[in-house]
Amino acid sequence: MTVHILVPMDGSPMAKQTLEHALSMHPDARFTILYVIDYIEESYSARALVGADKLQERAEERAEELFEEAEEIAREHSEEIETRTTVGDPSREIVAYAEEHDVDQIVIGSHGRSPMSRILLGSVAEDVTRRAPVPVTVVR
Repeated sequence: MTVHILVPMDGSPMAKQTLEHALSMHPDARFTILYVIDYIEESYSARALVGADKLQERAEERAEELFEEAEEIAREHSEEIETRTTVGDPSREIVAYAEEHDVDQIVIGSHGRSPMSRILLGSVAEDVTRRAPVPVTVVR
């Protein structure tokens, strides 16, 4: 039975490193790359100036660019990947996707925030680790 690995990506260098790690460590796995569109990151003033439709269009363009980069990384490892996009709070969407799609493991990057920063801002990786129904590997 093939192991299904979920790799959430946000376009950061750490996310790319995380995908590289997952592909290297699990050469026979099935990989799903998940990009979560988080409209909360967009300020209310940006919505007022640009409009919700334009913000959605930009988010979808970012997802496509990210998926192209992820597919290129996968090709370098002679692997194929599936790509998915969802909208919402990143940690909640990652956990929900894992629950709903028979994911066996999540491999997620840590952005290495300081303890105070984690208290103030939270940590997606930390929240996913606490709430996930499957094992989570955090890449640093």
